[in-house]
Amino acid sequence: MANKYDAFGTQLQMGNGTFQVETAVVVGTITTTGDANFIVTSTGVAGTPVTVVVAVIEDDTAYDVARKARAAIGANAAITALYHVGGSGNEVVLTRKTAVANVADLNIAYADDSSVGLTDDATSNNTVVGGEAEAFTTIAQVRNISGPGLSLDVEDVTTHDSTGAWEEVVATILRSGEVTLDLVYDPATATHGWGIGLLAVMPRRATRNFQVIFPDAGSTTWSFAADVVNFEPDAPHDGALTASVTLKLTGSITLA
Repeated sequence: MANKYDAFGTQLQMGNGTFQVETAVVVGTITTTGDANFIVTSTGVAGTPVTVVVAVIEDDTAYDVARKARAAIGANAAITALYHVGGSGNEVVLTRKTAVANVADLNIAYADDSSVGLTDDATSNNTVVGGEAEAFTTIAQVRNISGPGLSLDVEDVTTHDSTGAWEEVVATILRSGEVTLDLVYDPATATHGWGIGLLAVMPRRATRNFQVIFPDAGSTTWSFAADVVNFEPDAPHDGALTASVTLKLTGSITLA
């Protein structure tokens, strides 16, 4: 018979570290179709420096090149083992997945190879300096934790010659969903408040690492990065001061 567990004692913990962020700003418009090279250097990345080849075409703008570079770098397992790949517009951004001391050699260089038109740049910008190894603190006075709600998108690929007219699908995007919390809200509690708590994360647009620790015999832990996207206090005249909080996950979830 499978074990059964009381949910009481489940913890949500938030990391206090600072995640290093490195930004490359792409400049130029492609005048000759070919390949551009984006070279990622970082201690800890297997095979560093890693050259990622990005196919570009004539008239690609800096925004087009950056978008293609983000996709190509995001498909490199050695880089994504340590970094989230993101950015918008003409930026390519690497964000460290864990809070560790600043990696001094982290760099995103780019240059034309067979393509023509980029303004080659050998040096990216350390836009957020990494912090020391993070410690996790249990968020106080949590009444309920819901999520994360994991799901998998599928795309219908049924055709006229599908066997027996049965629906066929292919799997596409894994979605990590959200975590919602109900708190007995205490503005003076460090994990709730403006200084280092949940309320401090949202206005600073600061992604943080979180972990849900379940009360089973093995203390099963779900670890993920998330942004605080909603914090709504509720103060009825005849009830407790509470708050509803929503975390939006980004990237993968680690189960241990």
